[in-house]
Amino acid sequence: MYGTTGIPDIICCYRGNFVAFEVKTEKGRLTKLQSVSLEKINEAGGKAYKVTSLDEVRAILKNLEECEWM
Repeated sequence: MYGTTGIPDIICCYRGNFVAFEVKTEKGRLTKLQSVSLEKINEAGGKAYKVTSLDEVRAILKNLEECEWM
């Protein structure tokens, strides 16, 4: 309602790095604009994901802590 079309639902700085999440239901699909936004974030050096649960977000953040990107 108040967001900009195509911009991920959650945008944050995690341990000094840009991370974005597009939140969907299990059956939810990204729009073309959402897909392009996630691709652009990843191409620019950030990390952007489509997620369907809090457990998925936790796993992504844990993985990011363990990789060289952090």
